[in-house]
Amino acid sequence: MTVTSFFIQHGKGGESWDARQALQTDIKWTTDIDFSAGQLEFKLTEVDEGFIPRMGDIVWFRWDKKPVFRGIIFKYGYDESENFSVTAYDSLRYFKNQDSLVWPVSTIGQRFDKIIKLAGVKGKKVATSSHKLKAEVCDSKSYFDMLKSAVNNTYKATDDHFFLWDNYGTVELRKTGAKAKYYIGDKSSATGFTYNRSIDNLVNTIRVVRSDKTKKQQSSSTAKVKADSTKDDAKNTKLTTETAASKNSVTRYGVLQKVVKAKDKANAAQMKQQAIDELKKAGKMEHTLTVKTRGSLYMTPGYYWPIKFKSLKDIASALTT
Repeated sequence: MTVTSFFIQHGKGGESWDARQALQTDIKWTTDIDFSAGQLEFKLTEVDEGFIPRMGDIVWFRWDKKPVFRGIIFKYGYDESENFSVTAYDSLRYFKNQDSLVWPVSTIGQRFDKIIKLAGVKGKKVATSSHKLKAEVCDSKSYFDMLKSAVNNTYKATDDHFFLWDNYGTVELRKTGAKAKYYIGDKSSATGFTYNRSIDNLVNTIRVVRSDKTKKQQSSSTAKVKADSTKDDAKNTKLTTETAASKNSVTRYGVLQKVVKAKDKANAAQMKQQAIDELKKAGKMEHTLTVKTRGSLYMTPGYYWPIKFKSLKDIASALTT
């Protein structure tokens, strides 16, 4: 695959330049679905034409005749070898803008439509949901944070997970779940992998604690400076606790405990249930798989990719706990 188009334009309607002759080979395109802008990093060698990249310039990049990236230059550096190191972001960069909004009861698609207009970018709903989100006040929050709240609450209610994707200058609201046509593995495009397991963040014991102030004895009418107010607070404070623990995990790894404050006015039964619920979320071993593979335009965020490594299958079956 080759770079078939790489143009830089001085703002909207300005002079444009075919940068392929000055473009060096180490182009880096970074995307994810964790509410951040797509980023293109590249290097240019200064040429005789004297075209110099500027802040706000528009970058168009096609690879193997397929549109890959359209974005805006936000920073560059220049060195003694007359090379420019340039970073451009796609339209999702404008979702870092902050605002204060009061959202009425509405769907994630309706909120997406309004934010698209406020951010001043093109948008398209590839997928949406009929789930009505509760009214919400967002004060001094980024558009990313506002949509992250909408995505999380929609997921809790429907199990549908939405994300944002910049499709060559058009921000799309998409839904995960599509399965890729290909797999990554030994006989495919993979060049290596690393598999890690960790219990560093595992918690197998949860204590839910409620702190209650007891009535203090009446003080005299003469004001005096207390020698140790901390001691006085301890004397007049009562702690109520409820605990949930995973016996098998405690036996295997020892006690790994976390303390959580009780919900307002929670009784003993409610505190116990809170401990159980917190334990379900916290009592998990972490598994991380990092795969190295040759680049492909099919490898975009939001797709489920089958992973097939024979050695990984063998070790995973041996490490069942």
